[in-house]
Amino acid sequence: MKKSQGKDKKKKGSRWNLQKIGIIVIGVSFAVIMVVSSLGTGWLVSLNSASAGDGAIVSLTLYDEMGRPVLTSDLKKYNQTAEAGGMAWLCEQRSMYVGETSGKEIVPIPVFNYVYGESRYALFSTEYNTIAQGLAGMRQGESKKISIPSLGGFERDMTAEQFDAIGGNFTIVTPGDQVILAFAEQPVVSVEANETPSYVIRTGYVTAKTGDGVTVNFAHPMAEVSLRQLTKI
Repeated sequence: MKKSQGKDKKKKGSRWNLQKIGIIVIGVSFAVIMVVSSLGTGWLVSLNSASAGDGAIVSLTLYDEMGRPVLTSDLKKYNQTAEAGGMAWLCEQRSMYVGETSGKEIVPIPVFNYVYGESRYALFSTEYNTIAQGLAGMRQGESKKISIPSLGGFERDMTAEQFDAIGGNFTIVTPGDQVILAFAEQPVVSVEANETPSYVIRTGYVTAKTGDGVTVNFAHPMAEVSLRQLTKI
């Protein structure tokens, strides 16, 4: 009989009543509410995809047709390219609007290079617009590669004299070598305005060489974009 009573006492001591369960549930719910509140509303943005007109801060890398980074806001990628002997330019993360179109033919991007210092890089409007449109549907923190269609005109034939005049060395240059090209920021300048044209640079590379000259390609057919911050309208 005493043995049976001991079992009964053990069962009673291990039971949880409804009042205790209710207190625990309320406590857990309160903790969850506190955590969600501390996150603010920013976490909600990460659940929504970017749509036209939204503000975006992006990390950007452009590649030439040989797959080499030529413009990047990724410091690690820039250093790796520089150490490998490639011609890349470092830029800051870019603030832009999803789906926007540039009113300029050339969008100048402030850049830096260990050898050449500070300059401004030529991003053509077709490239800028393609990247801005490609942000649609992305979520904050997401990365993607965007193909930039070549509309032609991204090659330049140069004589040996012209090539040497831009700082090249026609005697030793070989296909694949990178070169720096200069473009007028405003291709059409009014003579009456009496303005001195400003120039922006861009990395190209030699695709062919003959006894008389070279062909230089400066297309950037691929962009790698990371959406760092999204501001919904």
